[in-house]
Amino acid sequence: MYIYKGFFRVLMLVVALLGVDLCYGSDHTGEAENEWQRGLDAYSAKEYQVACDALEHVAQLGYANAELYYNLANAYFKLGEQQEIPFSNGELGRAILNYRRALRLDPTMEDARYNLDIAIDYTNDAESLPEGVLSSMWSTISGIMSSNGWATLSVILFVTTLCLMLLYLLSQHIILRKISFFVAIASLFLFVFSTIFSLSQRSLLEDSKTSVVISSDVVSVHASPDYSSKVIRQPSQGVTVEILREHGDWSEICFADGEKGWIATKSIERL
Repeated sequence: MYIYKGFFRVLMLVVALLGVDLCYGSDHTGEAENEWQRGLDAYSAKEYQVACDALEHVAQLGYANAELYYNLANAYFKLGEQQEIPFSNGELGRAILNYRRALRLDPTMEDARYNLDIAIDYTNDAESLPEGVLSSMWSTISGIMSSNGWATLSVILFVTTLCLMLLYLLSQHIILRKISFFVAIASLFLFVFSTIFSLSQRSLLEDSKTSVVISSDVVSVHASPDYSSKVIRQPSQGVTVEILREHGDWSEICFADGEKGWIATKSIERL
């Protein structure tokens, strides 16, 4: 009897905690939806600072997606254009940052890619890390779909391979057995590559060492993690670099030409 009572109490406690969690999540969902709409309305009214604040809030609530980053990038770009000195407060860097974030989540978003190219024309992004031919080809192919898209295709191909192998084992017709065997091999081959693409996209999202310089106008890169050390470079906002390591409030970065230096971590932001 006591066991049943104890089990009932634990069950009620779990239900209560789940109810609290659901209410909490529901409250944030409503808040995110309100902020999203506020951001869109502000953008339509050309109140770009309000739009940026609202959309940033949505991202902080954990509801970020490619569309959010795309709209946020547009808002930052428009905000920067309105300044007396265009992009004087780092708006260009933040626009490029969010265009790149949108493309990481949805590489097929052509509008984001087009706007990113326009934004890059305003900066010296020639200093950014380039992609090799093979790396570029790999990124292009794997970018056809998102990580979830490749994962779904992998499951479909795996099931297809199993069905074809089953047909090969059970069929009494020689020609059908041959066809099912070779098609199964091809399906298995595609399954392996789609799985690799899925893992590659997921890894890219979860473990990125790429950052964007978002400081206003230009920022100094030093020879060592010390403001009094020699300034070796002054990249403009929006330039992408690779983070090598961090030390206190400083990050060691690498440019496209291989030159390394130290930059204040607050001046850059990871994709």
